[in-house]
Amino acid sequence: MVKKIFNADDFGATHGVNRAVAKAYHEGILNSTSIMISLDFVDEALALAKEMPDLDIGLHLNLTNEYAVSDPKDIPLLADEKGRFKHGFVNLLLLSVFKFRQLRFEAELEARAQIEKARKLGIKLSHIDSHRHIHHIPLIFGIVKRLAREYQIPRIRVVNENIFNTLKSNKDTSYLKDGGLVKYLVLRSLALWNRIWFGHRTDTYFYSILYTCKLSRERFKNLRVPQGYEAVEVGIHPAMPEIDEKYKAELFDLNVLSPWRTKELETLLDKHIADEIR
Repeated sequence: MVKKIFNADDFGATHGVNRAVAKAYHEGILNSTSIMISLDFVDEALALAKEMPDLDIGLHLNLTNEYAVSDPKDIPLLADEKGRFKHGFVNLLLLSVFKFRQLRFEAELEARAQIEKARKLGIKLSHIDSHRHIHHIPLIFGIVKRLAREYQIPRIRVVNENIFNTLKSNKDTSYLKDGGLVKYLVLRSLALWNRIWFGHRTDTYFYSILYTCKLSRERFKNLRVPQGYEAVEVGIHPAMPEIDEKYKAELFDLNVLSPWRTKELETLLDKHIADEIR
């Protein structure tokens, strides 16, 4: 039987995300999460995690939003003088080509700092993925692969969703308008490159990129995991916008206020969904 991993990204990002993760664990099917270890609400997340003993916690490596763990003097390419990250996915991809050596040094320094911080806080990391999927950039993937081996972190998320397999059970073409298809094509291409260049293999199938941040119950009807995988990870982004609306000034990403965040939480609360994945 295929192991089913329901992973909530962005743990520690906001009050609403933290509360949604806890609710989905206690009342639903959530069994895994990825923590943004440098953000403001990590202490709250860790306090909640004490009441979730069976919850796997991985590192949601962050090089794009808010503040770094490292001293900003050591990572001037990545962060400004206050330590705030300066680049998004596209810029990091370009820097990985044009400033290869400097980015490699700084990205490894910061990634290591985030892993060390998680360990010091008592987290035994079950996996590594990343905010905005930046670990799929080959330069950064090589760093993550090396650090995962060094710190004995069992799994690295790989975007290996089979688009044809997904579309067999989903007729909604919203991915043509909201950027889902472009995101899929970029990440899938980088994942294939990493597989060839680094020889990285995974036995875990990843589902959600084509309909990223829009996973309703309907997205799981007749979902089948391709042969050859021992597990499937569903990447999902639950939140409670009604809570985060009260702290709007503290948010770095207003997407957490999207009604889809509530929809994705509701999806995790439906215990029948796990039975529909085969």
